[in-house]
Amino acid sequence: MSCAVAVGRFDGVHRGHQFLLAEARQRAAGLPVVAYTFPPRGPSLLTLPAKVRLLRDHADEVVVAPWERIQDLSAEEFVGEELVARLGATVAVVGPDHRFGRDRAGDVATLQRLASPLNLAVHVVAPWRWEGEVVSAGRIRDLIARGEVDQAALLLGRPAWLAGSPTSGVKLARRLGYPTVNLDLAPELVRPRRGVYAAWVQWSLGESKALFYIGDRPTFPGLSPSAEVHLFTPPHGEVVGSVEVHLLSFLRPDERFADEKALARAIAQDRLRGEQILAGTHPPPRLLREAELRAPGAGL
Repeated sequence: MSCAVAVGRFDGVHRGHQFLLAEARQRAAGLPVVAYTFPPRGPSLLTLPAKVRLLRDHADEVVVAPWERIQDLSAEEFVGEELVARLGATVAVVGPDHRFGRDRAGDVATLQRLASPLNLAVHVVAPWRWEGEVVSAGRIRDLIARGEVDQAALLLGRPAWLAGSPTSGVKLARRLGYPTVNLDLAPELVRPRRGVYAAWVQWSLGESKALFYIGDRPTFPGLSPSAEVHLFTPPHGEVVGSVEVHLLSFLRPDERFADEKALARAIAQDRLRGEQILAGTHPPPRLLREAELRAPGAGL
């Protein structure tokens, strides 16, 4: 069956990616739109299940191509065997910087040259800009690494996002009067600047406004670094399964305090500011669903 294929890493499925996929829908002229993408590689804005979940909002089908199967394909093999033979593509939509094939040897000009004898129409979509600057996953990753999650959200079209699994802690936060859920964050995700954030947190059985902390716990040099959430609404029972953290605002950097009492006073101020910032906000859409966790994408 013929289809229009939008090809890309699509890390973050940000506003620029959404624009490209909308262009693919327009160019498809009634054909189904396939988002052809790859598993995360290097620090990323999304886990694979979350990326597939978002791509499904913009495409009829999502195909995840394993790196180990395609990384050694030549440019000719990628276009002829992957896009045309496997997918049945008659339309290909890419960005101007798109590279493909072994050692990233193919570019847009290569794609256009190879596509012509295969009856594959190629459409190159200009980058989407915000306030005059190109929106890119690299730019968003840099913003998050600097703690500028509010700016990152403008480019993403949603809050910056983390995910992890609950893990055991040393119960220090409970002793301070602000119990937390410690998280083992997904290793492929870009880490935000160390410090405290106002956030929305979601898990399988609930959600809550929260504080998110990531850092070295410098007040307690004998302890290892941690990532943890203090939920404003105490959960009913244990927090289990995947935990999503939507970062809305950076509150303060990681810092060392004179003692536990000074740290507790700082956390009290953090919570007050977090409550003010989050007042009137609504929980963001969840990016993980159980069915999609079991089947993150269609691989060919």
